[in-house]
Amino acid sequence: MQSPMTFEICRALTQLSQELLGAGKQHAHTHVLAKGQVYRVVVSLEPVPADQLHEVFNRYL
Repeated sequence: MQSPMTFEICRALTQLSQELLGAGKQHAHTHVLAKGQVYRVVVSLEPVPADQLHEVFNRYL
């Protein structure tokens, strides 16, 4: 099981998602520098179908 993300990371991802969707995009590709290393970052937003929402909610309980 993955360790839970911090509130700050979840908040940053939510803000990024809002920015992407506001720009009419669902994907982003870029590079970042962190801890002296260059990383490739790929973000893809995929809507969750209504009939699968209970599974998503259960992951956070």
